[in-house]
Amino acid sequence: MIARVGQPIPRTRVRVGRTLGRRSGWQAVARGFVSLREGDAATPVRNAWEEWHLRDAQDVDHRLAYHYGTGAVMLSRPEQVPEPLDPRTLRAGEEVVVTLDGRARPLRVDRAAAAEVFHVVGAPTTPLRVGDAVAHAELHGPDVVLTVQDAGRGVEVHRGTVLDRRAQKAVLGRDVGPRMNRFLVVGGWAAVLVLLFNLLNACMPDDLRVGAAGGVPTVVSPAVPGEVPTG
Repeated sequence: MIARVGQPIPRTRVRVGRTLGRRSGWQAVARGFVSLREGDAATPVRNAWEEWHLRDAQDVDHRLAYHYGTGAVMLSRPEQVPEPLDPRTLRAGEEVVVTLDGRARPLRVDRAAAAEVFHVVGAPTTPLRVGDAVAHAELHGPDVVLTVQDAGRGVEVHRGTVLDRRAQKAVLGRDVGPRMNRFLVVGGWAAVLVLLFNLLNACMPDDLRVGAAGGVPTVVSPAVPGEVPTG
């Protein structure tokens, strides 16, 4: 899925220069942003996502990724592995054995494709420009996700963890996912109420049905001789 026209980029609630994390724990500053999409003019786009490049107090670079299709938020850090991983030769569906924490771990290649940069803000860790090609692969295990990228300046491997909203608040200090447009929410609820009103009105007897002007028709009793009709 690709970002729709008219939707803001970045979609996550992060800005260049903003500090993420907890005051009493890990913190990192957002230094740059890049959004990528798989495919090109001849290949249908299958995936699109954005990445914030963060740097913590120990000068370690982290990535905060948001997937446009699934809405998943993942925080990752650099990982050194002895195996030579190349995103250009990895194939989706294959199994790769990677050494993590001193032991061999079988990981499945979920995605492997060429991506294109289509938006850049600030100063990403790897200097990138709009239109640059990035070889990208994503490897999954029971409790680990590895991303392998090469933008022509060497292979970078990151080890990530998917964060739900509660984990985002605990680790990043806030929910960074996009906030739903309040006007769309109000408009949606108004449309639902109007639909329910019309359905209920259609089921009511004619003498109790609300007219087009929004009021109940007035019933006038026949006049009795010698009396002035009221109502």
